[in-house]
Amino acid sequence: MNFPVVEFPFIGNGMIIAIVAIIHVLVSHGVAIGATTVMVSLEYVGLKKENKGLLSVAKNISKWVLIITTTLGALTGVGIWFSTTVIQPDSIGSLLRIFFWAWFVEWLVFITEVVLLIIYYYTWDKWQGAKRIIHNRIGMALVFFSWFTAAIITGILAAKLTPGKWTETLSFWNAFFNPTYLPSLAFRTFIAIVLAIALLSVFIKFFVKDKQVQADVFSVFGKLNLVALPLLLLTGVWYLFKIPEQAYDLVVWSTGMTKEIFTVVNITGLLIFVVFGLWMLLKPKTVSLLLTIAIFFSSIGFIAEFEMVRESVRKPFIIYDYMYANGVLEKNAKKFNEEGYLANSTFTKIKEVTEDNMYEAGEELYKGQCLACHTIEGFRKSRAFAHRIDGWTEEALDGYIEQLHEARPFMPPFVGTDEERKALAHYLATTVNEVNGNEKVAKGGE
Repeated sequence: MNFPVVEFPFIGNGMIIAIVAIIHVLVSHGVAIGATTVMVSLEYVGLKKENKGLLSVAKNISKWVLIITTTLGALTGVGIWFSTTVIQPDSIGSLLRIFFWAWFVEWLVFITEVVLLIIYYYTWDKWQGAKRIIHNRIGMALVFFSWFTAAIITGILAAKLTPGKWTETLSFWNAFFNPTYLPSLAFRTFIAIVLAIALLSVFIKFFVKDKQVQADVFSVFGKLNLVALPLLLLTGVWYLFKIPEQAYDLVVWSTGMTKEIFTVVNITGLLIFVVFGLWMLLKPKTVSLLLTIAIFFSSIGFIAEFEMVRESVRKPFIIYDYMYANGVLEKNAKKFNEEGYLANSTFTKIKEVTEDNMYEAGEELYKGQCLACHTIEGFRKSRAFAHRIDGWTEEALDGYIEQLHEARPFMPPFVGTDEERKALAHYLATTVNEVNGNEKVAKGGE
């Protein structure tokens, strides 16, 4: 451990990051990129056809894009920085060293995006006549800068799964333009548009009372969806073909579903989106309220699944082929096995295992090598040791820890000496038995 450890014992450290990330993706993709694109498209069609209803809807959307982007979007953006820096400092430290200037440029682009959004909203009623065309052009610039922030961040996120030649060259450009950069960016672009349509449609049904305006809006939505949905599927397949084979094999596992349930859920979700898209395109005047509600929640579920899969398929790494999920550099594994993990950790109170400090040393090892993904107790039984290893003896745990990365390839290998491994097994067995109220603890179950 090179940094102090923070623990969220019941929820789990990973879940904290996941919650913040899902909310942020819904805002950054669905609102900042997608809703902005839809809003400017509605304005463009409204100006071209002199349709005041479309212009009114576009104006109302602009108000909420401004409010949500500059509040919830900004807060969750900072929230991701804060949560990941506290929970995964080794990972964030490495990414900052690689992508410092990319992040700096992204900040400038985001500021430009906000300025354009403010101009766009506050000049809506002031610019009339020929200036309406200029207003729409500013909207198009806003769409570009909103997308450009994602274009920069995608290079950083994609590099965590496919750093490509960076592990050999340590070149910024190799890291940024990594093997999944283009498919990931394309996929996220079309996700944003489809997501925005899914999120906005239910509000159109509830709050736009004029049925003709509703129909006009859904007609525009249908045409946008006709382009975005097929391209979303194509770029999604492209992305899957570019990720490592080991990561591909973890896609279904990462959702927590069986293969059969995963197939049924995702095919059903896709069919709902296809039916919704065709309905908007062919019969915009009769779009079903129940269908818009189903699409609204399906889209949120899809984003949650996507984020869960994106994060989980990297295991056992957090930066592929470079850093394990618990922050241990792959290149340091042999060194730690020979010299000891505790001896090479900055923020550990114990540097060497003795018979008198087995429990305390084991706790330090748990914090350094297990805490990133696991809890002792917690609502996620698959990650909670109190559920997973209830009744295990120290000997059983010791043997399992030694070969866990072979039995479960998505688990990082334990790094450290034999004594440290035994200390971890002692801590886990003792703690889990205490939590579960087992009287027979430890060795051999005697």
